[in-house]
Amino acid sequence: MKIPKAEQKALAKEGESRGLSRRAFLTGTALLGLGGAATALGGCAPQSTASSSEAAPANASASASGTSEYPWPDAPEAISEDQIEETLEADAVIVGLGVSGVAAFRSAAEEGLDVIAVEKGATPQCRSDNYCYVNGSLNENLGLPELDIDELAQEEWGNSGGYSDYRIVRKFLQNESEVFDWWAAGDPDIYYPASPEEADAINGQYLQKSLEHPYAVSSMSYRDADWTENKAFYPVRIYFTDHEHVVNENAQRAIDAGGQAFYGHFAEQLITDENGMVRGVYARNAETGQYKKITSRNGVILATGGCESDEGIMAKFYPTVVKVGNLNPWPNYDAEGNLTNTGDGYRLGAWAGADFSLNMAPMCHVMGGHADTADMSLVGMTTPHLHLNYNGKRFMNEEIDCTDVEVALESQPQGKCFLIFDSHLDEQAPLSFDPVKGRVLGRGPWTLAQMEERVDGETVFKAETIEELLSSIPGMDAESALASIERYNEMCANGYDDDFRKSEKYLWPVQDGPFYAQRTGLGFCLTTMGGLRSDEECRVYNKDIKPIPGLYAVGNIQGDRFAVKYPFKLPGISHSMAMYYGYVAGKNIAAAPLA
Repeated sequence: MKIPKAEQKALAKEGESRGLSRRAFLTGTALLGLGGAATALGGCAPQSTASSSEAAPANASASASGTSEYPWPDAPEAISEDQIEETLEADAVIVGLGVSGVAAFRSAAEEGLDVIAVEKGATPQCRSDNYCYVNGSLNENLGLPELDIDELAQEEWGNSGGYSDYRIVRKFLQNESEVFDWWAAGDPDIYYPASPEEADAINGQYLQKSLEHPYAVSSMSYRDADWTENKAFYPVRIYFTDHEHVVNENAQRAIDAGGQAFYGHFAEQLITDENGMVRGVYARNAETGQYKKITSRNGVILATGGCESDEGIMAKFYPTVVKVGNLNPWPNYDAEGNLTNTGDGYRLGAWAGADFSLNMAPMCHVMGGHADTADMSLVGMTTPHLHLNYNGKRFMNEEIDCTDVEVALESQPQGKCFLIFDSHLDEQAPLSFDPVKGRVLGRGPWTLAQMEERVDGETVFKAETIEELLSSIPGMDAESALASIERYNEMCANGYDDDFRKSEKYLWPVQDGPFYAQRTGLGFCLTTMGGLRSDEECRVYNKDIKPIPGLYAVGNIQGDRFAVKYPFKLPGISHSMAMYYGYVAGKNIAAAPLA
């Protein structure tokens, strides 16, 4: 689950080059929009969830002592008065300033609340740039069709095996496009395409890294694709040409509305009262080692992200990811130089009495790359050609989408397989749909000439005969593989896949040399999408399935949004749902002051 040290340093250096220095954010400049001196919370007696139990360090890992149920202590270590450097009071506290936290920060601030946000990084956090957008005001300009909300909700819920909360899914799909418009408008520099043709032009410039509009919203949906195909996306995929700029500008809107943001501050304990209401948070200042005690009249919104950087929490809640060895490519670092997404919300929620989702979803999907390297340049082709494992056996319908390919690969030897194809690639690839990029491969990069450049005898193989090809792959059962290819070719000739029911149009025989094999491995664990049991109002539930007053969860700590796997046919749904429910939580916490 660890990225090599050299790559970690490179990512950290890249992060510093994009934002302000760590020192600047840990000194006075980190205090954004700070108002007058805070006073103690009147009318109640907030207390820490801590007990006298011995506790592990704040960023508990797999090596830390834990309870029999969870990989952390029963209670956090008590914080004494002499450890508190400042006491603040607010209407609402936001923990974490990723996409969901920034949306909650701005939403609550625009409701007129006195809001304090704490973030352990030196800046707001984000990665990638894709959003799901359904039936909104931008559809015409982006060339997106109107879709059936009920159909989408049923598919998304069905992809979770029924474990996700249907109300969370459907409410999101009914309303998220309006909130996306609000989010995009939070960046005053954003540019909107005037037509589908201009959106296509912006997309082309974006892929070439030569943008006429550096701050824009556009679409990566390919409108001529048949999105009813097993591998295809629904045409809902839009993106920001500079996502970081949009997140930062929305954070600024919250500050302009009176919000305060403390960077380099680690939320380590929630404050609860004698009735179990969540009344605030203790946040450790990385610069001083002391704590801010922040009490809240309305409660706390947890927007703490996932847990993929903590091996112990991963082993507990996402054991398959640990077992099969998906790499964690998360690139963001906190103010102390450690990877973020360490499951902070899991511990904070548990200590406040929260329950966890019954089933959680890691964002893992095949990218055509390899499970034994974090080199993204090796991401490869994902066409529906014949797939064989090291035992020489075909094991799947090759036209399924890349999350389902991931699931199929997890039970294969070494978590790998080989795409087997012949000299007809230039004819076949344009007929394929790329489930990673969301486009017809006729517009994509895969040609025989490019495959020739990748032939290395390790990840891409080539030979003049099938027998030579199979024998050149270390560990391959060549005899069994040859038999599998012969059977496959017979089914291609008959026009019917009697083994896995792949569509006839993708039944391409392997018969005309030269012959090729591309190794494909498990995808990365891009993030985790699970956590605290919740509802469509972002309220967190206890083990009696009752809301915990004053506690909300959004983003990748909000449970019951996804389950089993990431629903890849609605690309960008993770970002959009984080943004949408951040917005919802901000409105809800404003409407529900604690007694």
